[in-house]
Amino acid sequence: MSRYQYTYEDRETKKLRLRADAFQYSAAMEQLAEMKRNRPEQYDQMGAVAHLSLGHYEAAKTAAKQLGRNVSAPTGREV
Repeated sequence: MSRYQYTYEDRETKKLRLRADAFQYSAAMEQLAEMKRNRPEQYDQMGAVAHLSLGHYEAAKTAAKQLGRNVSAPTGREV
């Protein structure tokens, strides 16, 4: 039996780290996020997969920001 007692914070920290690890910059997702902000009526016409994908992308990006990771576009290469 393990001596270490896992706490709620430990699970939440692990979830945050895993979500941040999943983040990979995507120009297409950034454009979709811009559409959501600037043209919501057009965004609403998009399918459910686009909405779900953007939600996961934004959650991963937020987690990466919380952990102090760079979430900006890569420079010096095609995206």
